[in-house]
Amino acid sequence: MIRRQTGWLLPLFLLASFNYVEGQSELPDEIFSRTLLVRSGNELATAFKFDQGGHMYLVTTRHVCKSLPLKNAVIQVWHGSWIDLQTINTLLPASKNVDLAILETDEKAGRPYKVAPSAEVLTNGQKVWYMGWDYPTPRPKLPPNIPLPPEVPSVKIGTITAIDPTRPDSLEIRSDGAYNLRIASGPIVYWSPVHRDFEVLGVIERNERDAVNHPIDPTEKVVMSGILKGYNFDIVVDAITGNRVKGR
Repeated sequence: MIRRQTGWLLPLFLLASFNYVEGQSELPDEIFSRTLLVRSGNELATAFKFDQGGHMYLVTTRHVCKSLPLKNAVIQVWHGSWIDLQTINTLLPASKNVDLAILETDEKAGRPYKVAPSAEVLTNGQKVWYMGWDYPTPRPKLPPNIPLPPEVPSVKIGTITAIDPTRPDSLEIRSDGAYNLRIASGPIVYWSPVHRDFEVLGVIERNERDAVNHPIDPTEKVVMSGILKGYNFDIVVDAITGNRVKGR
């Protein structure tokens, strides 16, 4: 969404700062740094950095990668400005109904991420956090003695309402309020009482079917139901290793 009124910049900046501070009080910094805003052409999307076998991948949606080649694609990543990222391969799950794309990069993981994919079987009613990007946060001009906090994705809290560990697309979460389709492929995180640490359950599914035009800005697509679905990381690993995805 493009903000034309310059008078909104500082309030938006302060809101982003508040979200950052509150989010940081609960979630590890690592999750924020791994959740990126990417662009291909005019399409924006969230991407999540995933480490598999010492190689780094960006997990995002097929939607944003629809015009990219399968080899040597260039995608842009937001770091205060748009920066080109050269990728190696664009990997797709076997099922075209799974709206994910995995971009292989030449970045090598020096050590595994601390916040690892969950190996637990969860139950309904558990609290989760999910995050993603709507659009770049406007950056106001402030005096030199006032540092700008880092831009971060938005964070919301939900509750698991359905999960089937035998299916890679079974996560269902209920949350308050609408969400923008651009948060698709953002991480779903929870606190493991077994390991006493945060773990990632999977990434958000792009729910095109239930999306409607935003009531204020019809160029934006939002899901109003408060129900969010996700893919667990088995489907990502299968696409990386070349195994065909069963089921959906």
